[in-house]
Amino acid sequence: MSALRDRINAHLPIVLQFLSTASLVAIALSAICGSQSLKELAGSHEMGGSTEIHEGHSHQ
Repeated sequence: MSALRDRINAHLPIVLQFLSTASLVAIALSAICGSQSLKELAGSHEMGGSTEIHEGHSHQ
């Protein structure tokens, strides 16, 4: 039992570092995807707004 505990204690810092790095990568990827989604949303909102303005001017 002691040998298993020693193995776990020896590998624990490596595992924790890996989990920390993996979580930082996941956060970075979600931030990149979120910013791209916001750009698309803002772009589609601008396109929709300009279309409504053009339709309003053509009916006058």
